[in-house]
Amino acid sequence: MKKLRLVCSVAIAATLMASSAAWAAPEGVLRVAIGADPATFDPAFNDLPVGNGVDLAVLEGLFRWSDDNKVIKNLATDYSFSPDGMMFTVKIKTGNTFSNGDPLNAEAVAASFNRLLDKKVGSIYRGLYASIGTVKAVGEDTVEFHLAEPNGHILILLANTAASIVNVKAVEAMGAEYGRKPVGSGPYLVEKFVGGESIRLVPNPRYKGDYPATLKAIEYTVVPEDGARMALLETAGTDVVERVPPESIAAINALPDAKVINPQSMFSINMEMVLKGPLKDAKVRQALNMAIDRDGMVKGILGGLGTPSVGMVGPGTQDELRRTFPQIKFDPEGAKKLLAEAGYKPGALALTMTCPTGRYIKDVQVCQAIAGSLQNIGINATANVVDRGTWSKVVGQDPEKRTDNMGMVGRATAGMDYTLYRLFKTGVGANRTGYNNPKVDALLAEGRSTSDAARQKEIYGEIQQIIWNDQPFIFLWYQTQALGVANKVKGLRVKPDETLVFDKVSVN
Repeated sequence: MKKLRLVCSVAIAATLMASSAAWAAPEGVLRVAIGADPATFDPAFNDLPVGNGVDLAVLEGLFRWSDDNKVIKNLATDYSFSPDGMMFTVKIKTGNTFSNGDPLNAEAVAASFNRLLDKKVGSIYRGLYASIGTVKAVGEDTVEFHLAEPNGHILILLANTAASIVNVKAVEAMGAEYGRKPVGSGPYLVEKFVGGESIRLVPNPRYKGDYPATLKAIEYTVVPEDGARMALLETAGTDVVERVPPESIAAINALPDAKVINPQSMFSINMEMVLKGPLKDAKVRQALNMAIDRDGMVKGILGGLGTPSVGMVGPGTQDELRRTFPQIKFDPEGAKKLLAEAGYKPGALALTMTCPTGRYIKDVQVCQAIAGSLQNIGINATANVVDRGTWSKVVGQDPEKRTDNMGMVGRATAGMDYTLYRLFKTGVGANRTGYNNPKVDALLAEGRSTSDAARQKEIYGEIQQIIWNDQPFIFLWYQTQALGVANKVKGLRVKPDETLVFDKVSVN
């Protein structure tokens, strides 16, 4: 069988080797005000950008993303496929340790991945990584991935924070506490995590990698209410605030010592339907999508901080494989006709939606507006706005256990396979709609196994077309990032999925 080559659109670049003697001593404290904190920093279960940022600082992976969105080596020094494409071998750096002194060798790497794949552990990413199969250590510096299926996208899988290397021995000893203070090998470690209040990271004295800590501390403060978060920046009580609401942009930009930045974003915001009961009917799903005035909401509620959806996959995900389609037309009268054809008279259909507060730009107001839009076409729609923790638990349940009908969720993941497989492959843990389409399943399998770039484009284009037609979501918009940053903060990088990267940050 022809050797499977990597078909990722990203280029593979060598990491720059830094001399420890040249590292400057960490200085300064970076203060970040966030709207919501993760329930855990365990990468097998974390699903928030804040958690991704902490995991990127505290843990390491075999690979990572560069500043220009390419996959580069991190703990890995070399890699190769077997001739039949069914084994992926990675060589790793030797002499590394976790922050508690335990060795980070091939055995530790294999244990971390086998934990991720263990059904008993119940990782929310297990299905996405199932193609890895089993992982074995060979000596101190070699890790073998014995693949369950050919996968030319494995570098993208291994570069995401879900694949960060955890200290399994520490997990077993610490239990749930590991999720609050993970033992990793990154440049920082978690000194304090008070759920719903604050997080403090400090340098890891055992770190030996290429991205040493530049700060004495990174301090997160949890401030769900937009106005209170903005006030902290206005009074110099913090250095960075996430999700600046549209009404505050002018005020922040008028400050002499801070400004709003708008980094590239791939966040696709949608109402993800639970595909059972009335939402199994395609006509009902189409009616819900036709009931939404996306342009009006983006302008009137988001203040322009969004672009109406023209496909489920957001820009920047992997643009050479991305397809777009005509925007769904706002047509409430047409929506009413479809509901009637589906057998629902005005007032006969009741739907509930679960939405967070402080997770997305104007999420509360958007949720209420969508409920109003559905009421306008004769649906008894209820908007259940809950705290981030409750929302995460509800939308994270298996579809058969859900008692609501849909939930507001934003998706921003690098890589077309990574994005589509986790959301639309039958039975995968992140598929929380219960979407099940044998044609899509077959195309996803073919997309992973083919090495032909032109065929890849056809396959993933067809998948996107099917999903756009099936409408398992109420497709809304691509969110525009807006962060307030003090002028004294230099070198902060914000990834398209909202993850903050602290590799080169200084506070002067």
